[in-house]
Amino acid sequence: MRLMLWIIAGLTALYCGYWALAARTIRTGAEATLVALRAEGRGDAEAIEVGGFPARFDVTLTGPQATSPDGAIRWSAGALKFYALSYRPQHVIAVFPAEQQVRFGGETVNVASAELSASAVFGLAPELPLDHAQAVGTAVSLGSDAGWALAAENLRAAIRRAETATAHDIGIEIAGITLSGVPARIVTSGEVLPARGERFYLDATVALDRPLDRVAAIEGVQVRAVDIRSLALDWGPAGMSGRGEVALDSDGLPEGRIELSFRNWRAVLRLATALGLVRAETAPTVERALEGLATLGGNAEVLSLPLVFAGGRMSLGPVPLGPAPRL
Repeated sequence: MRLMLWIIAGLTALYCGYWALAARTIRTGAEATLVALRAEGRGDAEAIEVGGFPARFDVTLTGPQATSPDGAIRWSAGALKFYALSYRPQHVIAVFPAEQQVRFGGETVNVASAELSASAVFGLAPELPLDHAQAVGTAVSLGSDAGWALAAENLRAAIRRAETATAHDIGIEIAGITLSGVPARIVTSGEVLPARGERFYLDATVALDRPLDRVAAIEGVQVRAVDIRSLALDWGPAGMSGRGEVALDSDGLPEGRIELSFRNWRAVLRLATALGLVRAETAPTVERALEGLATLGGNAEVLSLPLVFAGGRMSLGPVPLGPAPRL
């Protein structure tokens, strides 16, 4: 009996030593990463706390901030919490606060949610390569100081490593979408589309310029190509589906095409006209041309057109849409 007690005491001491050493390593790594990000103007935090003994490693960042490599996007929050079981530290769960802020292009967007969390599983290599991750959210809303707002009842997203280290399969599904404000007041006035959309869905493979790992988290990562297997948007009487491939050049300009199919395409055309993508004076001519294309396809209510990116510009079938976005 005494021997058993000594064994238990020894194992307990070993485990406590393991937890203390691992917690110190986590803190040291987090502080080193923060120093590197702060030196580059890419991130900051007011404080780092490590706890959770004995079953978990809990890391809390107070006042975290992050900035994209080009400085165009900045994220901040009151706190960010990470959890990992002590016997499986490569599986990390992140819990986001009820309010966050994202700033881009001189515009500030407040992000609110009833629940928003993510989990990620990393490889055991020193670079900590991402194997797969997922995020879920409920009652997620975006409110811009420019006057528009976007809300979703449910949000789900997932990413997993594909065939190569730099390719990842991604999936996004957003349900119960509500749009309001400017230009949403044009879009959802009842004359074009209802205020609530049912579903957005994306299934694609994204090729990156480097693997998603610890180094990429510090130095940043860029998208090189996107292979869209399935894209869908259901919004009231209108709907859209599509698939295709797009590559990005060194300047972030897309080249490629996405084959799109529009249900109740006339409502989509009215939307494009209301948003200024199609000039009002040419809209009747465009409608007659699209009607002819839809009829050739066998169903006058369904229009199939390619969204083409070429030479720094984009077009939807025969309709030019202007300069392509730089991503």
